[in-house]
Amino acid sequence: KRILFVGTNEVEIQEIDGVNGLTTNVKYFILPEENFASLVRRATFTNSGTDEVELEILDGLAKMEPAGGMLDGMLKNMGRTLEGWFGVYHADDTLSLPFYKMSTEPSDTAKVKIEEHGHYCIAFIENDDEDADLLPIVFDPNKVFGKATSLEHPNGWYGSSVGEILDNPQYGDAKTSSSFAAVRKITLKPGENITIASVYGKAENVEEVPKIAATVSAAGYIKQKSEDARSLMNMLTASVETSTVNPLFDGTVKQMFLDNSLRGGMPTVLGNVDSDLTYDEDPGVKIF
Repeated sequence: KRILFVGTNEVEIQEIDGVNGLTTNVKYFILPEENFASLVRRATFTNSGTDEVELEILDGLAKMEPAGGMLDGMLKNMGRTLEGWFGVYHADDTLSLPFYKMSTEPSDTAKVKIEEHGHYCIAFIENDDEDADLLPIVFDPNKVFGKATSLEHPNGWYGSSVGEILDNPQYGDAKTSSSFAAVRKITLKPGENITIASVYGKAENVEEVPKIAATVSAAGYIKQKSEDARSLMNMLTASVETSTVNPLFDGTVKQMFLDNSLRGGMPTVLGNVDSDLTYDEDPGVKIF
């Protein structure tokens, strides 16, 4: 069965497989308090059975759009043509730091603009004690899905293995690529679990990606940022904290305040406030 959990800055899906004794939790949250923006995916695989479980893992996004130019309308109206500009570049000679960008800006003008910025994917198995090693990324969707263009069934993977996919060439030009963190093989004893953290974001150029990778793969970084994200949301909504017999109502009040604050901003009082009871009537006090 599957269970959905929704928080102020996170969403989580839990899948319980009683037949194979495997519980999978996938959580997304926005990375807080950094000078680069990222969406974080934490996928935890737990052996909830009584026997050892051997896993080969591909975890991540079936489609990863590149950055560059005014893509919104083009992706909707001429997405297949637009793929001619797509490409996967790399920050080093491994498969661990792919960079999804367009070769040039797709515009019908005499001037050609080389695109520098793009999207990145950085993935690793979380470790609280030491810096994590980066996982290789499978970016060629044909290796995973084969001819199943609906991306619903991994037909390409059925007749292969993660090791074979990684050991053979991948192709990322002139197609919409994928972004799967790859684990060749791992064995979990009953009660054991691993968590794969995948960080997706946008960088101005490919040279920034290794710096971001060194930051996010530090020991305990993702776990701490997950806690920081919750603390930040609690701080922003503290002024409307509500305690009733209905926790759903309490959460709704907090979420509505947060949503409206993101749209209209947080109120700021300017001026000398003599009294909390009458400052809204004082012409010398302004609220923005």
